[in-house]
Amino acid sequence: MKEGFNGQQLIRMPEAMLSLLDEEDLLKTLCIHAIGYFPYASHHFISRPRGMEDEAGQYLLHYCVEGEGWCEIRGQRYGVKPSQFFIFPVDEPHSYGSAEGSKWTVYWVRYGGSLARYFSEGFQEPATIKAGITSRIAFRQDLFEEMYNILDKAYNRENLCYASSLLFSYLSSFKFLSAYRKSSDRITAALDEKALVGEMVHFMQERLEKRITLQDLSDYTGYSVTQLSLIFRRHVGYSPMNYFNILKIRRACWLLEHTTLKVYQICYKSGFDDPYYFSRLFKKIVGTSPQAYRSEGLCLIHNS
Repeated sequence: MKEGFNGQQLIRMPEAMLSLLDEEDLLKTLCIHAIGYFPYASHHFISRPRGMEDEAGQYLLHYCVEGEGWCEIRGQRYGVKPSQFFIFPVDEPHSYGSAEGSKWTVYWVRYGGSLARYFSEGFQEPATIKAGITSRIAFRQDLFEEMYNILDKAYNRENLCYASSLLFSYLSSFKFLSAYRKSSDRITAALDEKALVGEMVHFMQERLEKRITLQDLSDYTGYSVTQLSLIFRRHVGYSPMNYFNILKIRRACWLLEHTTLKVYQICYKSGFDDPYYFSRLFKKIVGTSPQAYRSEGLCLIHNS
């Protein structure tokens, strides 16, 4: 498959695999038909004036984590901002794309089954997932990665069933957002300095694919930029932004060790839009290039 965007990941299940829908009870209720990830996609535009006529009963979940875009269905057009998602029935006329002058990063999955409608109705207007103490955004992204990775390994009955079983949890994290967050056992009481640092780190971990600023941390914690910088450095030994880069590179190390993604794809997955800068920063923090890290099986910073 020729990639439309640098770092793009895309899987469409072949017809031979979808023939299993009539044989597996699990797949009759919920089944992945296609899944993808488009990082920093500019000039992204999809228009289906007649819908996907042959895909009745299927839905498309589109989750924007960076950049801005828009979507249109039933004559209504909506803007899509970072941390927003929408779900469309694909057999209805619809269109969507990145905003002019913007590069958006999106996760998407197309699915069908008897429960597809149950998980999907009510989300044609973009809904927002804000980062917070109990948000668990990173866990949701891990679910997506596991669905994608198991399908990427091989198209077979077991892998499709397993990935589709994970889809129940993935979709539930959007539909039952409040309950999904309440299941976190994080303490939301007033924070001492040590707990404050922990919450700042949590905020960073929830945004490893994004760019953040000290002002973002200030808005999140309620502390001034000067206060939180002093507190963070006192307890961690790094400035907040330097530590955020370390977390990003740790994530890149994990992806180098546990996936077959190409280095430039890992660059985008780690929240960088410049592979050259990513490689330079990786070498500065780890001491070797991403390629050498993978080929030599190094594990230099995971326990630092």
